Amino acid sequence: MKKFSLLLMSVAVAVSAMAGVKSAGNAYRPLCKSAATIKAPSRVDIITEQPEGTVVTYSRGGEYLLSSLYGYEPAVQTGRVKVTYAPDGKTVYIEDPLCYGEGVGTWVEGELVDDGRYISVPLGQYVSYNEEYGYGLILAWGSTDVIEFEDEDGVFYWLDFIRDERAEVALYAIDAATGTITLEGTEGSVDNPYPYDCVATGLAGVWSDDGSVATIEWNTTWTVMGDAVPAVPANPEVTEFFDSGNEEGYTRLDFNINLVDVDGNMLNPDYLTYSIFTDNDQLFTFDYDTYGLNNGFEADMTEIPYGYSGFDFYLRRVYFYRTNAGDNPLFTWRIGMQLNYTVDGVTNKSDIVYLEVYPHTAVDELSAGKTVTGVRYYNMAGQQMAQPYGLTIQVTTYSDGSTSAVKVVK
Repeated sequence: MKKFSLLLMSVAVAVSAMAGVKSAGNAYRPLCKSAATIKAPSRVDIITEQPEGTVVTYSRGGEYLLSSLYGYEPAVQTGRVKVTYAPDGKTVYIEDPLCYGEGVGTWVEGELVDDGRYISVPLGQYVSYNEEYGYGLILAWGSTDVIEFEDEDGVFYWLDFIRDERAEVALYAIDAATGTITLEGTEGSVDNPYPYDCVATGLAGVWSDDGSVATIEWNTTWTVMGDAVPAVPANPEVTEFFDSGNEEGYTRLDFNINLVDVDGNMLNPDYLTYSIFTDNDQLFTFDYDTYGLNNGFEADMTEIPYGYSGFDFYLRRVYFYRTNAGDNPLFTWRIGMQLNYTVDGVTNKSDIVYLEVYPHTAVDELSAGKTVTGVRYYNMAGQQMAQPYGLTIQVTTYSDGSTSAVKVVK
């Protein structure tokens, strides 16, 4: 339950900048691929193993919106999706059809129609199921709607979701010439003036217990990936660190991995891993005794496969059973990530991208023959602050006139 509360809290922070828009959807809930076996009424059947057939990997494109009680967060779809074409020449299986659910590793079933020019996917299929809580995320079709209200506190907007009960399938058009698959009948844009970028029609994930929307996707286009070749991965983004203060509170690191190399070409995520570093480029080990049982690996790991799913590993988040409090801190001032891309025995790495969580002492600068002459703090809007608060840009000026800028979280 502690991890669930922290996940919910993190979404509240992520959308706090959009406080003028409220959502009718339920708060963030962790996704799970387990099927319930407790009692027949709550049992669901979901496909957790890769079906037999020819597997084709595609890169995701399009836009999506994550909804919660605390607001909404529109973004561009990234990542990969796998499609298995069954030996019967008709049945098709799609792994993690929703961008929001990538990394869960479940498959939904569809079929080729209209002489193979379309994939028809029945709605209502589960893409995840939480056995402990007895609910899951199911595919649905519908539209968002922004409703304007005014009260004594001013104008605010309510994001509603209208499920199209007439819709029975999601239809994907196949363009064999270009190697793309496009979701039909969607509309919307994250580029429209705020707050009307909430308005969209498309494929949604709704919670089975109350019908509230978790996510909706539009302009979805999947492009087939070519053969993997050695490449240098573009740097990841390390976005947030949260320290619970104790090992039971699930200290976490949030990040984004864009599946492109330094030249903007797509990477095949099957060959991509990430490693965690702390302080002075110290490689972090997820040891078997601590992490293995909960996360399904059998030996110590220093390289985590992209999209690895477990109790403590998510597509854009990892948890640690370590804190910076006490005698054995996880790190003292910064934590970072590096990507590893291995093809044909050749491994290329990104830079180690750090998030400086605590203001660094001037030890390194002093040893380099220069001293710190001033420190200024700015919020994310570029406004100077007297003291750091929340996500802050710390600008340090040195005796030789040079400056450095880092993100800090206070």
